[in-house]
Amino acid sequence: MAVVVGVDVDKLVQMLPPAGVGMKMEPIRLCTACYVELPCHKIEWQLNVTQGCANHKLSLLSECPNCGARFKIPALWMDGWCQRCFMTFAEMANSQKRY
Repeated sequence: MAVVVGVDVDKLVQMLPPAGVGMKMEPIRLCTACYVELPCHKIEWQLNVTQGCANHKLSLLSECPNCGARFKIPALWMDGWCQRCFMTFAEMANSQKRY
């Protein structure tokens, strides 16, 4: 697999979830505060054991707090806003609850 994706085996192993930890493929979850700082989806947001953002101490969002649209694939988030109502991730960060 490492050859196919062009990633070193050790690096690929580091990208996998810890042994015994499952992933939530849906819904897609994110910390909008993180995404404002660096538009990159973090795999740990999809781990079953992840309750929120460890960096910002905020709950993760799976839908726009303004219009309720579920987040689509991370590649569509590059614009930094909801694809339906255009609420920005910076505005959404104000809706994330502290945990």
